[in-house]
Amino acid sequence: MRTVSILGLGVLGMFFALPAQALTISNTDPDSHTVTVKTGSDSTELTIAPETAVEPPCQSGCTVELENGEQYEMKGGEEASIESGVIFVDAAPGGADDDATGATDPGEPAAAAPEDGAAAQAQ
Repeated sequence: MRTVSILGLGVLGMFFALPAQALTISNTDPDSHTVTVKTGSDSTELTIAPETAVEPPCQSGCTVELENGEQYEMKGGEEASIESGVIFVDAAPGGADDDATGATDPGEPAAAAPEDGAAAQAQ
């Protein structure tokens, strides 16, 4: 009985340790929006009601197209929102690693690392 409990906890821990790779698109507009999600040769059309979210299949990359024809390349795992008819990426997978680049604002380019020897000369 004790072994079964320990194994059960181990399996449960694995589920929580795996990163979520689902693309989430939420609609913050007062109107519905229709998006087409293309993954390989598959294409899925979704209507997103106001103040709701969908999770279309996009595990290894996809293209999201709005009804106005604008296309967005996604890797899978992003959290995006539709605001004023435009898609904004609110969070992307691996975003925690971006803090090491020195960028303070996600819209700002990362700071360049000093070349070899430059740091030693400055001291």
